[in-house]
Amino acid sequence: MSKPDAINADEMGHALGLLVHDLRNPAATITANVDFLQEVGVADTDSVEALQDVKLAVGELRRGLDMVAWISRWFVGQVPLEAANGDVGVFLERLERADTPVPVKVEVASDGQLYARGAQVAVEVVDLLLHNTRANVAEPSAVVRVRQDADRVVIEVEDSGEAIAPELRPSAFTLEGQKALKGRADGRYSRFIGLFAAAVVLDGVGGKIEADGRSGAAIFRIRLQGARPTRPPDD
Repeated sequence: MSKPDAINADEMGHALGLLVHDLRNPAATITANVDFLQEVGVADTDSVEALQDVKLAVGELRRGLDMVAWISRWFVGQVPLEAANGDVGVFLERLERADTPVPVKVEVASDGQLYARGAQVAVEVVDLLLHNTRANVAEPSAVVRVRQDADRVVIEVEDSGEAIAPELRPSAFTLEGQKALKGRADGRYSRFIGLFAAAVVLDGVGGKIEADGRSGAAIFRIRLQGARPTRPPDD
């Protein structure tokens, strides 16, 4: 079978969507069986640890399937992830009380309007970037900053790892750029082509992502469109 000259984006999106659907079923089955075995108990410590490893691995698989689902919807022109507008600061402050991939400190500007279009998307993308920190930083932790910049709400995720090399930044969030990131400490590749997935899901709400910083102070910067707060209905 010869290699196709070009692949139709709609066909690719539908094919990826089918793959996600088909893979979710066995992933759910594995999770259910691991839960059952943990509930009834196993005989030795090694078996307990093995089951926990399986559960963590399946959790990663399901996280990857979510990203592929975003990409498949984007290919066919759908919004990758439906997300409500809201106060980005309120959403992200909760990270300090949540089970995050790495320890995180959240700094929210006290002035400015932090209400943004698709604000809940920020939580998904920041979680993705915290996984990137865990995979690429020796002693991983991160600071998340939220502020207003003109008509945008800006979120910065900073860690002590290598920043993406300047020559890689223009393509770091594109599909074709993922191959160049892989295998470079200053590429900050994210599993499941995560940086491309981040750009895709942000595109669905009119947002953008960029890389900045230097070695020891790597920065990912998210820009969301500002939105007007919704007023509750009058009594």
